[in-house]
Amino acid sequence: MNENIPQESSIGDYYDNYKQTQAELIVVYSRKTKNAIFAIAGIWLVSELLGFAMANVFTAQVLLSISIVPAILIAVGVFALKQPLAAIIVAAVVFAGVWILTILVVGGIGAISGLLIKAVIIYFLIVGFQNAREANRIKKEIA
Repeated sequence: MNENIPQESSIGDYYDNYKQTQAELIVVYSRKTKNAIFAIAGIWLVSELLGFAMANVFTAQVLLSISIVPAILIAVGVFALKQPLAAIIVAAVVFAGVWILTILVVGGIGAISGLLIKAVIIYFLIVGFQNAREANRIKKEIA
């Protein structure tokens, strides 16, 4: 007689499903952070290649120096899958460090040259930071 009555789920089952959903969200936000860092690396590489192409100064040494920062950013992007907040902070520090180095080497013109590219990179840093912060909040919530 009671065979047709569905079993009620326990609160523990709901909590387990909630934790699983939150874990999936952490992965999603970590991937979004990784993608933002990869986008920064790609934009950086393309802008540097275009800059040196317009100056017509291509050598193996120049290509190597151009690829250092994007390579660092790609490594940081891979790290973002485990620690998204730390990765986006490292990406921001790399960006700020190179910007300050450019100002020191070139002078004041280094602060405003490529301002549109810098604005796009800052946008991706902000988006990546928001995603990383959300992933970090969820990690703390389910821990």
